[in-house]
Amino acid sequence: MSQIWNVFHEGPIPCVLITLQLLCFLIFGFLLSKADIASHRLPNRLVGFWLIVSTVVMLALGIARSDAQGIIRGVLGLVILGGAYLVISLISAGAMGMGDVKLAGVLGLNLGYYSLASLFLATLLTFLLATLWVLGGVIARKLTLKSAVPFGPFMIVGALAVLLVAR
Repeated sequence: MSQIWNVFHEGPIPCVLITLQLLCFLIFGFLLSKADIASHRLPNRLVGFWLIVSTVVMLALGIARSDAQGIIRGVLGLVILGGAYLVISLISAGAMGMGDVKLAGVLGLNLGYYSLASLFLATLLTFLLATLWVLGGVIARKLTLKSAVPFGPFMIVGALAVLLVAR
């Protein structure tokens, strides 16, 4: 069973913190996805606030669980996933924006706390979902291979799916 669901055996504080983490995914994920779909932009204010809340939650969870390694993995996740998306952004000639890079850092913090392998799985799932969406759109003649597609929703869905099964 994944770590996130084992929290119910750890007491009320970790349970509340994990619930808050999942609520953040739902609330910020919805708001950011809505903004990205409407304007192809991820508002810095929302991403920044999610980063602040996630940092507090991950620190509190690490303290409540006496899990310094989880906190370190979370910080590494932020740096690794944010850095990887920064490289992609720099070499993609504008196909991926800096909002995606910032969002990747937030998602990396949340996923990294549980495992660094989850970063790879979330990225793989994200790109798979986006590719299937674009291919479906091309087949339906609603998109072309050069169409701008909001990437944030795919990142959020991919990360949340992996978070729910993270070990």
